[in-house]
Amino acid sequence: MTILVVGAGAVGGYIAAHLARAGEAVAVLEPWAPNCDAIRAQGLAVEEPSGHFRIDLPMIGSPAEVASVAPSLVILCTKLADSPAMVAALEGQHAAPYLVTLNALADLDLAARIGADRVMGCIVTGLFANLVAPGRLHRYRRRHDGGPASFRIGEVTGPATPRIAAMVQRLAQVDTAEAVDDLPAARWTKLVFNAMTSPLCALRRTNLHALFTEAPMRAEMQAVALEVVAVADAASIALDTICGIPGATWIAAGRGDAAAASAVDAGLLAYGKKVDPAATSGMAQDLARGRRTEVTLINGAVVEQAHRHGLAAPVNQGVIERLEALTG
Repeated sequence: MTILVVGAGAVGGYIAAHLARAGEAVAVLEPWAPNCDAIRAQGLAVEEPSGHFRIDLPMIGSPAEVASVAPSLVILCTKLADSPAMVAALEGQHAAPYLVTLNALADLDLAARIGADRVMGCIVTGLFANLVAPGRLHRYRRRHDGGPASFRIGEVTGPATPRIAAMVQRLAQVDTAEAVDDLPAARWTKLVFNAMTSPLCALRRTNLHALFTEAPMRAEMQAVALEVVAVADAASIALDTICGIPGATWIAAGRGDAAAASAVDAGLLAYGKKVDPAATSGMAQDLARGRRTEVTLINGAVVEQAHRHGLAAPVNQGVIERLEALTG
């Protein structure tokens, strides 16, 4: 079985490196030429608390080369904005099942396009990895540290199946993985985290530790999050634990319960104290490199879903407008 990892950034590169190191047959499609060239020339360097290593990976630079690989599985790790065009190009070359690691509601959207039988969702949580230079990535969290699973895998519709169990076993070679029986709930849970952290790290030009531990930024983060929670509540989505805070507490806070809101604030502060001060968000990295961010796709998904349920999401809309003004 050959696995094609599409995108060799922080998530895709990390997954590909550890799968290959475990003996899996892996090929990597990396459209960003500087990164692709660096990995071809010197391998991918992985730096993490459990040790540093460098590994050679078979690289391809274009979807036109995918047919020669004939993968049995595609792990989709591209930028969210690039995924529709990438999937269209891949489909023109070779049809295979997808494991979608992207943010927002990408796996649910892809299933609507090509069929749920060809799509599995993977929520990546707490990986805390950055591509610090072409061909070099750094992870701040130790593998298999006993904390929450880094990979939460499920079917787009219905409970986990045998293929999900097999995928959990495969991804466990990378880091802790678990099956989920309600992927939409898990996906919305991750959306709360992404929407409240990634754009604010970029706007504030700060790290995740400061975002959680400094009161003014934490208050802004909570305001963003509670709009997302309110939309999930309107859609009858039962949220999982977020940052150590039970989903039911988040829902109560989203409904205006002051005690629950205080519990959320205390939980966010406690969570932030454990975050490595060097860890930041993907949007912050994109902004620093002069790239467009995913704010219209992540926070934009919140605004779109809010409108569908007759709600407003002015805080998320404001975040979008502020960040888009910085990136043009």
